[in-house]
Amino acid sequence: MATLPASEMSQPATMEDTCPWCGQPIAHEKFIEIKARIRANERARTRDLERRLRDEQDAVLAQVQAAAELQIKKANRLFEAQAADARRKADAAIKAANKQVQSLVRAARDEERKKSRAAVAAASAETARLRAEADQRLAEQRAHDDDVLKARLREQRDALDKVTVEAINAEKAKAFTDRQKLEARLAQLQRQVAHNAAAELGEGAELNLYEQLRDEFPGDTIVSVKRGQPGADLVHTVIENGRECGHIVYDSKSRAAWRNSYVSRLLDDKIAAKADHAVLVTRVFPAGQAQLYVQDGVIVANPARVLALAQMIRKHVVQQATLRLSDEARAENTMRLYDFITSDRCSVLLEQIGTVSDKLLDLDVKEHRAHTATWKQRGQLIREIQQARGTLVTEIDLVLTTPAGQSEEAT
Repeated sequence: MATLPASEMSQPATMEDTCPWCGQPIAHEKFIEIKARIRANERARTRDLERRLRDEQDAVLAQVQAAAELQIKKANRLFEAQAADARRKADAAIKAANKQVQSLVRAARDEERKKSRAAVAAASAETARLRAEADQRLAEQRAHDDDVLKARLREQRDALDKVTVEAINAEKAKAFTDRQKLEARLAQLQRQVAHNAAAELGEGAELNLYEQLRDEFPGDTIVSVKRGQPGADLVHTVIENGRECGHIVYDSKSRAAWRNSYVSRLLDDKIAAKADHAVLVTRVFPAGQAQLYVQDGVIVANPARVLALAQMIRKHVVQQATLRLSDEARAENTMRLYDFITSDRCSVLLEQIGTVSDKLLDLDVKEHRAHTATWKQRGQLIREIQQARGTLVTEIDLVLTTPAGQSEEAT
């Protein structure tokens, strides 16, 4: 099974993902499955293409070698036939000349000795001329056959090079396009995560918190109070098995300095909404406090802690409603919950969550580097295949263009 980037595996379940194929919003688990399938298909297509190219290249080279061997055999047979014919003609001419010389010698052995010598010389010259013409014709025929064979081999090699290069370039372009789409999508998701982690609280943070709570608790009712109207930013009504169990109010602040009035106003909103708990979301804390603490019955928390905090508070509200405790017991349980929230044990657990999240992000970076190295090695292997194929073609050319006698002597 293909391994997905850790950034996608560590993506919070509260974010809606988009299908890389159709662009429709999908569940995060489905998004992970689709990404894994895309990467597995990409690797399978690459392996199939490399195997298919090797098979096609081997088949074409075998055909070229077979055709070359056939051409060589034909050329050798033609050369041998022409040489035999030339030798036969030369032998016939020699025999005829010898007969002429013998007749001349017998006719005038003494008186025409000089003439017979001239005739013999003429016959020898004619024989040499015939032999030279035969050798020249054989050489011309062989040169012509070699040129034709070289031209055919060159055409086949050029066609094979063109097909191979086009196939490799097409697959590389497709793989590059798919990889860029995935990297663009990954970069977009990473930017969203970084933006959500680093953005200042305010109206944008309020909307983001609203989306997170709505996705995390789909069965509950999350109401966003419009700006300018009295009340907290968000009112979270906890619903379990169709029964309303209680309320939680949230207020988001984006300020450069801390004010105690933030707590007092949210406390008033909590009382007005008859809520069980109030959570103030801020990045600025009073002196001596950080990340998470309780002030006057209001939980003050860093945005990174809110979702885990909301899960604990909601569970507490459901249990309180299920047990139907008295007001005194409710207050005691609430104080116990707040004591745990502000305890070192809770801080350690929250820090552990943050540490593991950072490790997942580091793992994502390492995985991206590993993929980059793999793509680089794949390109180097493709170049090595091309170089080996070029060397093979050169060796075949040398075998086919070197005369048989010279190759044997070299051997």
